[in-house]
Amino acid sequence: MRQGGMIRTALATAAASALVFHLGGCQRGPAAPTDGAAASTFVDGSATRASAGNIDTGTAPGAGASATSFSDPGFVQLLYSRDPMRVTDALIATIEAREWQRLRAFWGDRGERSGLTPQAFAKRWDRLSSPVVTTGEARMEGAAGSLFYTVPVTIDDGARTISGEIVLRRANDVPGATREQLRWHVESTTIEP
Repeated sequence: MRQGGMIRTALATAAASALVFHLGGCQRGPAAPTDGAAASTFVDGSATRASAGNIDTGTAPGAGASATSFSDPGFVQLLYSRDPMRVTDALIATIEAREWQRLRAFWGDRGERSGLTPQAFAKRWDRLSSPVVTTGEARMEGAAGSLFYTVPVTIDDGARTISGEIVLRRANDVPGATREQLRWHVESTTIEP
């Protein structure tokens, strides 16, 4: 019996060693980005690198995407990302692509919290003809069960320059928070296109 116990122990040790050796050669997640882009993780655990220049928002410029945005799994996954920088990068790419209906979807309640109908929102933002967006250093703050991510933004649009801030908000994983409250969304902005 003692010999059988020793064999089981030896086999268990060998299996554990093999597992450690195997896992030691594996890399968990993607390597750190070397091009300055931020690494972001999706809800399902897969990863991507996002920057304002390479976000595919999934619609042609000017296309009405409000209704279809929420049927696009990639876009929905982006909206529910826990990485505010990734959401900000996508929002900026959407402004630069002039996809106003998709831009409206970044506001809470599928765009309803923008306070504008899809048509009125598009009319307001359509004042921008060729926007190029730059951001300053963002800051994260927490208050009353919410997280706020404030991003200084400058939009160069031909001879016009517009500066302001975009404030993203999400619930800070408080019990009872809805899925909608747990997503980063535009809480407010001082940008007036």
